[in-house]
Order: sequence, then C-alpha cells, then structure tokens
Amino acid sequence: MEYKVFVGIDISKGTIDVALRSKTLKEPIHEQFENNVAGFKRMLTWIKKQTGVSGTELFFCMEHTGVYVLPLACFLTEKLLPFRLENPYHLKHSMGIQRGKNDKADAKMIARYAYMHHEELMLTAFSGTILIKLQNLLSHRERLVKSRKMYTVAPKELSEFSGKEVSAFISEESKEIVELLDSKIKKAESEIESLIAQDEPLKKNFELARSVKGVGLVIASYMLVYTQNFTTISEARCFASYSGVAPFGERSGTSINKSPHVSHLANKRMKSLLNNGAWVAVKYDKELKTYYNRKIEEGKHELVVINAVRNKLLGRIFATVKRGTPYVELLQHCKN
Repeated sequence: MEYKVFVGIDISKGTIDVALRSKTLKEPIHEQFENNVAGFKRMLTWIKKQTGVSGTELFFCMEHTGVYVLPLACFLTEKLLPFRLENPYHLKHSMGIQRGKNDKADAKMIARYAYMHHEELMLTAFSGTILIKLQNLLSHRERLVKSRKMYTVAPKELSEFSGKEVSAFISEESKEIVELLDSKIKKAESEIESLIAQDEPLKKNFELARSVKGVGLVIASYMLVYTQNFTTISEARCFASYSGVAPFGERSGTSINKSPHVSHLANKRMKSLLNNGAWVAVKYDKELKTYYNRKIEEGKHELVVINAVRNKLLGRIFATVKRGTPYVELLQHCKN
C-alpha cells in the first residue's frame, strides 16, 4: 500500500493532538480534537480538507498509552483505516534528541516517525478491548505486588531501630495487610485468566507460552500485551532486542572491539520478568539446568549464562506459538 499522508496523534484523556506530514506539505500541520467519536469524525473531515486524501491512503500512528487510546483504536478499526500502535519507549528513543515537550510537538514527532519508518512498521491488528483490559489488570496486579513488598520489607527494617512494643504492633498490622494483599493478588490473577479465556486466539497463545517451563501467568500475559498477541512482534530475536536481552557487540577499526553486551535501551519490566523466568527454568527444566551448570563449569559468568537462558526461553515461546503446539522437554525422554 502506498500511503500519501502520515498522521501522528498524541492522545490524552480528553483530547487528541493531530499532526499531518506528507511529501506535498512543506511543514507539518497541527490541530486538536476531542477524544471521542465526534472528535474523530471532525478529524477525518479536517484531514481531507487539508490534504484531499482520505481512506486507506492515510497512515495513522500513535503511542500505545493504555486505556486512553481505546476509543480511537476502535474507531479506526471500524472504519478500516490503517494504523500503528507504537511502543512509547521505542518512539522516544528512535527520534533523537527532543528539546522541549508538549502535546503539539509530540504529535509532530510521531507524524515524522511514521513518515520515515512506515515501510518497516507492521499495521496493528487491534484485538478490541481485551488487550487493553488485560494491560490494566496487569498494572493493577503490579501495584498490589509493590504494596505487598513495602509491607513485607519495612517491618523487618524497622525492628532493628524501634522498640519491641512498637515493632511488634507494626509487624502484626503489616502481616494482616500482607495477607489481604495476597488474596487480592490471587483475585487479580484469576481475573486475568478469565479475561484471556474470553478470546480464543489469546487463550491459545497464552497456553502455548505457559507450556514452556519458567513461563508463568505474568510473563505470558505481558507478552500478549507487548506483542499484541504475537502480531506486532513475531520473532524471538526482535522481542529479545525489545526486552534488552539480545547481546550486541561494538566494533570500529582497530581501537574499539567490545565483547557483546545487552543494551540499557529496553523494556525493563519485561527484562526483569524474563530474568525471574530464567532462574525458575534453570531450577526445573533439565535441559536448561544442564546447560547452565556446564557453562558455569567452563568459567562463564553467571549473569552471562542467565541471559543466554532468557534468550532460549524466548526462542521456545515464539517457536511454540508459531508451530501451534505446546513445548515438549526433550531431555525427559533421554535415558539416564
């Protein structure tokens, strides 16, 4: 498809800032509309008036900002208009140094990004409201986990500097709160599984991902969200790069020759989750446990080996999803 006009949209709760870019426009054009169906219709009328272009010759691009993007994504899907929901972190680090920040500037930056990279970008196959709801449930669970950690760690630290009576009171109160938060976390996880079960494609890929040892409910759920159910990212290597676990080397002439290392430009939440999954896999997966022990005996650094395990996990997850069958641990069939 040959696109003629690229539409960058910065979305907030009540409004959307829209910027247009094309070969025929000398400078990007900007306008603001309400973040509702009436505003979206006015946006399409304004775009046609400014450029004479409509329909599938338009390419829309906006940040994946959660619940605020939902009305526009549903509207564009209904109108069969091509669009891309882009990761905010990727946008931020793809467009160089930005001096100053406001909604108008962000919309122009997104339009420029779409104009420059549209040939490489995959259109978003929007899965309706379920992935947005899933993202919100995961965020809710994360807040509960952070609160539990706070009430678990603080009493232990306080006991060293406070009197016995105060320390005992705080510990008892914190224990009750932790028990309550545990029940809330389990309830949130139950809601996550129930939500995923409502959509067959999501449910299938969720179960396939969880068939890999070391991959639990949280990792599998976040991967559904970050890959839009394995549509926007469909290769393990790409997701490894996105998560900051793909090692990259640095070479230039004879003076620079650094060994491969992971980049700090990454989705750090996903990187942390994969790290936890790798340690679980090393403990319970025979093949990965053997691999880990062998590399350690060879003198490899522990973190280097764990990063290799993280990449192996991703390779297995994407392979099972692509193949459509659960992962089978081959080493369990070998004779001891």
